[in-house]
Amino acid sequence: MASLIGLEAAGGPGLVGRDVELSLLREHMREAGTMRAALLRGPAGVGKTRLMAAALAETAGDVRVLSVKCQESGGAAFEAVRALFAPLGLTGPDPAGSPLLSGSARLALPALAPDREGGASPAGPADGYAVMHGLYWLAAGLAADEPLVLAVDDVQWCDEASLRWLGFLVRRAADLPIALFMTLRTETGTAAPGALDEIADAVACLTVDVAPLPYDAVREIVTAALGTEPAPAVVARCLEITGGTPFLVHLLAGELAELAPGGAPDAAALPDGFGRRAVARFHIDRLTPGQSAVARAAAILETDDPALIAALAGTRPGLARRALEDLRDLGLLLPGSLGYRHDLIRQAVLDAVPPAELDDLRERAARLLNDSHSSAEQVALQLMRLPEIPEPWMVTALRSAALGAEQRGAPAVAGQYLTRALRHDPDDVELLSASARALAHSDSGAALSRLEHALTLVTEPRTRCRLILQYVVTALGAYRSPRAFELANEALELCATQLGDSPADQALRTRVEAMVLVAGLDEKTTVRQVGERFRDRTPPAGETAEERLLLGMLCALGTLEGRAAAEVVPAAGRVLCVGDVSLGGWGALGASLTLYLADEIKPVDLALTALLEQSRIRGKAWTCGVASSTRAQMHLWAGNITQALSDAQLAFDLVHRLLRVSSAVGPQCALAEALVHRGDPHRAQELVDLVARPGLDRFALEYHTYLMARGRVRAALGDLEGALHHLTRCGDSLADAGIGNPVLAPWWFDAVQILAGLGRPEEGRAVVERVAPSVRRWGTPRALGMLHLCRGVLAPGAAGVEELTEAARLLENSAGQLESARAEHLLGRRLLDHGDAAGARERLRRSVDAAVRCGSKLLLDQAVAALSAAGGRLRHSTQSPTEALSGSERQIAERAAAGATNREIAESLFLTQRTVEFHLTSVYRKLGIGGRQELADALDRAWEPAQ
Repeated sequence: MASLIGLEAAGGPGLVGRDVELSLLREHMREAGTMRAALLRGPAGVGKTRLMAAALAETAGDVRVLSVKCQESGGAAFEAVRALFAPLGLTGPDPAGSPLLSGSARLALPALAPDREGGASPAGPADGYAVMHGLYWLAAGLAADEPLVLAVDDVQWCDEASLRWLGFLVRRAADLPIALFMTLRTETGTAAPGALDEIADAVACLTVDVAPLPYDAVREIVTAALGTEPAPAVVARCLEITGGTPFLVHLLAGELAELAPGGAPDAAALPDGFGRRAVARFHIDRLTPGQSAVARAAAILETDDPALIAALAGTRPGLARRALEDLRDLGLLLPGSLGYRHDLIRQAVLDAVPPAELDDLRERAARLLNDSHSSAEQVALQLMRLPEIPEPWMVTALRSAALGAEQRGAPAVAGQYLTRALRHDPDDVELLSASARALAHSDSGAALSRLEHALTLVTEPRTRCRLILQYVVTALGAYRSPRAFELANEALELCATQLGDSPADQALRTRVEAMVLVAGLDEKTTVRQVGERFRDRTPPAGETAEERLLLGMLCALGTLEGRAAAEVVPAAGRVLCVGDVSLGGWGALGASLTLYLADEIKPVDLALTALLEQSRIRGKAWTCGVASSTRAQMHLWAGNITQALSDAQLAFDLVHRLLRVSSAVGPQCALAEALVHRGDPHRAQELVDLVARPGLDRFALEYHTYLMARGRVRAALGDLEGALHHLTRCGDSLADAGIGNPVLAPWWFDAVQILAGLGRPEEGRAVVERVAPSVRRWGTPRALGMLHLCRGVLAPGAAGVEELTEAARLLENSAGQLESARAEHLLGRRLLDHGDAAGARERLRRSVDAAVRCGSKLLLDQAVAALSAAGGRLRHSTQSPTEALSGSERQIAERAAAGATNREIAESLFLTQRTVEFHLTSVYRKLGIGGRQELADALDRAWEPAQ
């Protein structure tokens, strides 16, 4: 028998006329060990709750059931979640010590913490995804002990944050023994209709439309109430009056038993106008004024505190308690509870109150809750139902409620509270700013509109600068950087003319400067303007966080402009050496770009690895995705295809599949380029085809990353003209934008080799002459080696050999191992063409070794074929079993080899445990090993050099 935790048995008459629905539910829930959901929907009183209770009662085996009945008054952020897990002791004063909240489940704490008076907390806003991630692992941990059933009654009133988590759970828990039952009243709107639709549309969800009872079922209920079978006309009349709604049928059957206690009544005895509302109000019409006042107070407050009900009803507590007992005796309230027997009765109580009087009662309820130190969100729930917010204290309550919602990880809910508060004063600048912050991710358009309005109201320079900084951050996330750049320049003028020299003013000025750079470097149209504005700016020392932010962005500017690497690298190193990359934000990413393009790989790798670990621990999937994508690009540039594939796959899984960010560009492009090197250009083409950001050609970094990936994919597929088209577009776009760095998107390197292969050397030489000055200015050995390689493939005879030899020399000890492998390969072929077979074999063996070290099957296949043509052979295999591992398998295998458990791996990579198990099984098969204990040795096997 199921162990029902938190589920009150649905008392009263048994279930009648629902055999078909129960059979459907049994069949759907039969498959053990997988996520199953059922949505029972229908009008009020149709028997959804009783049907759900009957289905739960049939649950076999040891099952834990957690349930919640949502209230019409709504709920605070994650209130339904807290009610579900409250029986487990996770919502008390100090739930952090519970063993159920170990590992990533601890991230659920903001959602589970009890309501605080005033909504205040020492903690800042929680990350919404991290909270849902934590709740998922809490549910997964419970399901690991015994199958878990969650039952949500009246889901149409579920708070938005909890509803979105239920949808998250249905998507993520496909391989867990979890069942979700929900009842939905169809005539009522929901807090988040999109989230509910997503649950209903899931493959794992069965939707059951609970229809009114047919004639035979109505006859059975009436017969049971009367003790004898009534005449067909009586049954037909009952069906007509109730519409087949079970709750109303039972009410009417009870009334009929009173009308004819000893036998069957006559259909004509039923009063005229006996409609559905009249049936529900049988007992309500008999209440005394005192009982009516208490009934209305109980209906509005939906609380278990009789003292609050007495206060709202305007009576003494003792009288209120007696009235509540009377309401139970009359069948309006549940036994032993202050809740109504059915929502139809509760609604009938409220419908009997004139609208103006009802608004007055709700306002009094809000004031009463506020004065009794109830949580701010409970006060806000009453205020949200008022037509107006007429008093300042109400605005304060809504602000406090919004703060509480943000601290729980529900910024969209906070935005709703603040939007309502703005009705009191649409020109409240603090409210406009706070609501814009809360809406920044869920409704960036509304957030920017409010900030624009706030800026029309503010002239004080410091406040205006802070609003503009907020606007810039929000606009960048919404891909509206031109307006952000315009406003940031205005703020910079304010700083120059109206701010003083205090430390606070200096910090504000420095941050504004940095954000001018951030906004201006986002799109191509403003890159030149940024360069002109900051051409003579002396870099700051980097002693404060604001200075490091500015310094990092100045490094990014210098890098994009193509200044000498030796000029920008020292400053970039100062940005990352402090170790606060997670706080540095854009500045740290700007410095990372400079360093890895200048072949200073190690500090960037350390910084990004630290950021990845922090984001995993904190459950920040978006930050983890961005850091993984950036590190994948770094590894591609460093020639580490294996690690690039691993990082790019993680970034793609997080950003595209898990977070479903359709506008992302970096993860798809990085993964596509890694797959090209692994010999899978068709899959790479599918990935670049997924890039769908509107107006992509406006962006300074992402557009050129996309064009490079697309060009290389087309070349790998044999479409050389198509590849040239994308590569030359990349070069023209960079020039138009004023981006002069030759290795940011080295289109020329690929284009020249294609042109040489097509027998068009003159076009190739024109490309070389076009980029040569910028290559010499950047000045790294890799860039110079790439330039010599291009000249070598275009030059005939001894001149070509000389250029390729110099290219191989420069690239051999650089970070450009992919370019080194290509230089050795091209030089070997050229030597073979000139009759130096021995020299060719030596160079081609070096190319094989470099391609193997990089993990590039593309270059390896080319080098091996050329070596064979030169009469050389491989004395050792160039193949490693690890080559067969996918990016996801590599990530999981590395963590398993380091000693992480399956759950720890799943938590750190935002996967499910079943997915980890599946991938590890595949890893063992591909590596030919028996299990985890052999994994570390298998991964550490070195490639054998070519002989």
